[in-house]
Amino acid sequence: MSEAITADKLWHFSLQLYPQVKALCLQWQDELGVNVNLLLLLCYLEQQQLSLSAAQLQQLAAQLNNFSAQFTKPLRALRKNTAVAAVTPAQQQALKQALLQAELTLEQLEQQLLLQHCPPVMSQATPLLELYLAQFNTDSNADSDTLAAQIIDLRQAYQRLNQHSG
Repeated sequence: MSEAITADKLWHFSLQLYPQVKALCLQWQDELGVNVNLLLLLCYLEQQQLSLSAAQLQQLAAQLNNFSAQFTKPLRALRKNTAVAAVTPAQQQALKQALLQAELTLEQLEQQLLLQHCPPVMSQATPLLELYLAQFNTDSNADSDTLAAQIIDLRQAYQRLNQHSG
């Protein structure tokens, strides 16, 4: 039987996994519109051999998208666009760091909201990453081949975490 999913466990897992898969996560976020926190939750669920139905996953994504669109995405856009002529480079760096810290706080809150709204998970292994990514438009076969290879890379990264922590 798997342990209960807590916000702390998910955050700890995310902090371990994200540095290894950051480039891929950011690519999917920018190119596909993937929510990285939901992606990390799905990796965690898969690692624990837990699952959601496609409908549950879609509902969870929709709830998170509302929060993200209102708070996280505008703050992220602001952080990425901190070039202000009236401040010194040091002030600009301090501003960027403050915005990054606020963004991390929102990311952590997103994960807490995901767990609050997450329906009961089923004890079975289901390819959640494919279910989630199928919600985004991936047009050509070349893209789907690349995506399939990237999913394998992502799964290998979190399986390596399991080996090191076990």
